[in-house]
Amino acid sequence: MDESPWWPKGIITEDSEGFASGRIQTLFGTLQTWDYSQCLDEMWWNSPPQDGTVWGQWPNVTNLSEIRQDRKGYLLRLNETQIARITPFALGNDLSRLVQYEPWFSALDDSPLVLPSMVYFVGKHDRIAVYECPMLISDAEALDAEKLANSLGFIHNKLHVFSTPNTERRWNERLQDIEAELKVTTLWRAPHSQYTVGLPRLNVDTELLTKRGDELMFIADIRTPVEHLLCQADRLPGLANLMLVEQQISFLKGMNEATRKVMLDAWLSKSPKSYGNKKAVSTLLGGPWIWRYHAVLLALGEARIYADEELGNKAQRWLDDVSRIQAHLGVLRLWKSGLWGGVVGAVIAFFAGRMGTISPSAALITGCLCVVGAIVCNVVYWSKDPQPY
Repeated sequence: MDESPWWPKGIITEDSEGFASGRIQTLFGTLQTWDYSQCLDEMWWNSPPQDGTVWGQWPNVTNLSEIRQDRKGYLLRLNETQIARITPFALGNDLSRLVQYEPWFSALDDSPLVLPSMVYFVGKHDRIAVYECPMLISDAEALDAEKLANSLGFIHNKLHVFSTPNTERRWNERLQDIEAELKVTTLWRAPHSQYTVGLPRLNVDTELLTKRGDELMFIADIRTPVEHLLCQADRLPGLANLMLVEQQISFLKGMNEATRKVMLDAWLSKSPKSYGNKKAVSTLLGGPWIWRYHAVLLALGEARIYADEELGNKAQRWLDDVSRIQAHLGVLRLWKSGLWGGVVGAVIAFFAGRMGTISPSAALITGCLCVVGAIVCNVVYWSKDPQPY
């Protein structure tokens, strides 16, 4: 078990009990476990288990085989058309909520996303998900960032009708929680525009993909252990999903400004029109860069959990470089303060003239200069907004 890719070997504490105890202690908190081993035996699949709840149709298992293990657990082939995701840990109920809530399920029915046909759910946590999926894509080099972004934009377009207003306070607290657990030296907070909205919870990545014809399709997955341990399961904007996928491709194959632009444009071409609003993609208002930062923080957390030195080095190099963007934003905040200083100066000049402290002509000239200064500061502030890619 200690050699399994899903075993959090990098953060297990010395006083932690074994897997069979039902919980293991880590540096980031407790992970609940369950006895998944029976699910690896074909006999177990003969009938649904008595404990918990089964959402959807129980599969007919004819030839059980292990496809692979990854950092979320097991992927099994059940028959020619179905696969199963088994997670050894209790990681929330994101999948069963998608299956239970019919409007979400129906909205995503014709999207490039494979939803579970069945979820086995116990104690508020999803244990097993079954998908209609004849094949999985295993060739990482075949990943097409533009097609993936298109697919993701289409999915987010379908979910937009269920969106909720931005919760920037919770999103910034989320970043703070992750930073505190990882003890990183970078600190980044951002406001968010009205066009940045929360969407129903969706977990996708580049390691679980399939194809329908020439179309790349995501497979809705469970929450990652790193996110479960480090932060709350908040609703996130579509940009958060996109930047997580971009980060995976970037760390795998490398990306530059041009390829990031292509990917962002491909996503915007299929997502709701408001997502492409200038303020929605503005770095001054969060935009893609704050969610890139979020994705890299989670990558660093994953590296710590699984003692992945290579991934940790890539994430740390990115974080070491983020200070350039933050320094630029710091300079722009000075221009923003000039805007408010000009407004305040104009108000003071107005009342000084009314009270006779200075002559009306001096008050008018001073007020006009302050207004002009405020306008100039505002124009410079927005003109220097870093590109979103």
